[in-house]
Amino acid sequence: MGIEFVRANGRALLVDARVPPRLRPRPVAVLLCNPFGEEAVRAHRALRVLAQRLEAAGYPVMRFDYAGTGDSEGDSDRFGLDDWVDDVLAAAADLRARSGVQKVALLGLRLGATLATLAARRGDARIAHLLLWDPVVDGAGYLDELGRAHRAYLREETGRAPPDEGIAAESLGMPLPAGLRAALAEVDLAAGPPQVPLTTAVATRDTPELRRLREVWGQAGAALHWIAVDDAPAWNSDAAFNSAIVPINEVLALVGRIETCHP
Repeated sequence: MGIEFVRANGRALLVDARVPPRLRPRPVAVLLCNPFGEEAVRAHRALRVLAQRLEAAGYPVMRFDYAGTGDSEGDSDRFGLDDWVDDVLAAAADLRARSGVQKVALLGLRLGATLATLAARRGDARIAHLLLWDPVVDGAGYLDELGRAHRAYLREETGRAPPDEGIAAESLGMPLPAGLRAALAEVDLAAGPPQVPLTTAVATRDTPELRRLREVWGQAGAALHWIAVDDAPAWNSDAAFNSAIVPINEVLALVGRIETCHP
């Protein structure tokens, strides 16, 4: 096993699956869900190291690219949240089949955590553990963030401030088609937790959105375990880009939580 293409939802998805040999298999397999756009590029090394740590600990683990992103099939402006949620569920089914482990944990970073949550809300998802690393809670606020980042980049490159035209049609080279923008604007993870046995959040920032998520999900009775991690050298910073910096505190917190819950 390793890097290959699999057919899912009528398209080819690139996956990297690792199933370590063990006399006593671990009780859960872990599917890693990428963030979006430039963040996916910057998080590549961190998620690869996370996958290596999980594999070394004996857990089947899979990374993959959503349709129209990375090396998966499709044009980037043709797909949106619903397609990517379908891809999460298809990748989880493939991981079950190739590992023989029926319990799957979804572990997502930023928008990947949002997609993992939306997938776990599907009634037939059968997710054993949802792990959210700095999730995007408020989709409308996230769109504003993408627009600010794009305008800041253009200002730095051109030396003049671009006009603020509302929600941008692209962010740092990644298209934001109208359907994706509309779907993101409706996202509110704090509206309610999915019905999964275990939920873990790893937060490196204290934001109003994350506080609201914790409060509302707690009131709804979600089995939510919260891990606050002092922000390590930021994987998402310009200084960290194309460097060897990995947010190891977050990686160790996530691996440790999985080992505690699924020994």
